[in-house]
Amino acid sequence: MIGLRHPRLSVISAFTGAMVVLAISAPRAQSADTRPVASQAASPSPALIIREPLEGAPVLGDVPIVAALTLPAPGGVELLITIDGRELCRLQQPPWSCTWDAGRDMREHHVRVVATFADGRRLVANRRTKGLDVNETVDVAAVQVPVIVTDAKGHFVRGLKKEAFTLLENGKAQRIETLTDESLPLELIATVDISASMEPAMPQVQAAVKGLLGRLRAGDTTTLIGFNETVFVLAERESDAALRAAAVEALVPWGGTAFFDATVRSLELVGQKAGRRGIIIFSDGDDRHSVGRRDESLRRIEEGQVVIYTVGFGEGASAQFRETLQAFAEASGGRAYFPRRAEDLDAAFGSILDELSHQYILSYVSGTPPDGSWRTLEVRACSGCQVRAREGYRAPER
Repeated sequence: MIGLRHPRLSVISAFTGAMVVLAISAPRAQSADTRPVASQAASPSPALIIREPLEGAPVLGDVPIVAALTLPAPGGVELLITIDGRELCRLQQPPWSCTWDAGRDMREHHVRVVATFADGRRLVANRRTKGLDVNETVDVAAVQVPVIVTDAKGHFVRGLKKEAFTLLENGKAQRIETLTDESLPLELIATVDISASMEPAMPQVQAAVKGLLGRLRAGDTTTLIGFNETVFVLAERESDAALRAAAVEALVPWGGTAFFDATVRSLELVGQKAGRRGIIIFSDGDDRHSVGRRDESLRRIEEGQVVIYTVGFGEGASAQFRETLQAFAEASGGRAYFPRRAEDLDAAFGSILDELSHQYILSYVSGTPPDGSWRTLEVRACSGCQVRAREGYRAPER
């Protein structure tokens, strides 16, 4: 979802519960509860909202798809509604709604609405419904382990087959079912702190995030999340470079910081199917507004199967928060970065994307029933190779 310039109109997908995570911390320039004067003075732009179906709602049979524009659109506008990539209807005037037959099987669906204005501007809104496909249990049972392999000089080792790897769970060798390499597209989740104290650094942050997304390959997708005391989904699994850049432009700093909630929401938005995935969380500093707690977020990371990268920027983060960024990244097999200057952000982002572009994903089915226990992992590769992977994972409850 993009084009949301007014802070209070930018609520598209707020955190209601608890693919790489990027956290950036900047010096605090003002109270976290004070909105910038510039944001108050800026003239609002229309926002595109999907009112129905609700986020995460199960759907069956005839379902109304209802969208809304928060402000009138001078010169006219056309709304295109697609379901799972297929056109459902085109609308030139209100009411912005049409009916869709979701069928009798309760499956996950992707609802996408694109508003095209007379001057060529576009807004995009996304909504994902809940699926209860019986085949989902097969995906959940498979354990996916992201792996980075380098040689003695630190160069990435490419072209390995699954036979080159040995994987042990609790010291017992496992049969590797599949190997995913760099040839498959990357699903990236970039989660950016937009609390009020990010205002001085926001132009440089936006430029660095645009640079990161601009280096993605054709077919790679990005989910862009902005968070302060609330969590906003600004673009979901977007492959269009122009729309990704527009979503970054929609980041407006205001409010406090809910880092733990944003971490959990990022994990919730990662696709469940096998593939290359990563989360980057970019945070302003210490968490003061999350509903969830640190230990709950860490447990979700341990249960997840995606690598997380955190980046703490500037001097605003406390030693305790820096330790949290380090712990969250290492629990997933990722890394934490702490660049001090805005000019160093490109190097940090480049290093993260370089690793994700050379990532292997090993998949196996554990022979131990799901019981919520902690299980150690050990991965070995070719002779002389260095392997970095998570040290273990927490199995789901039965």
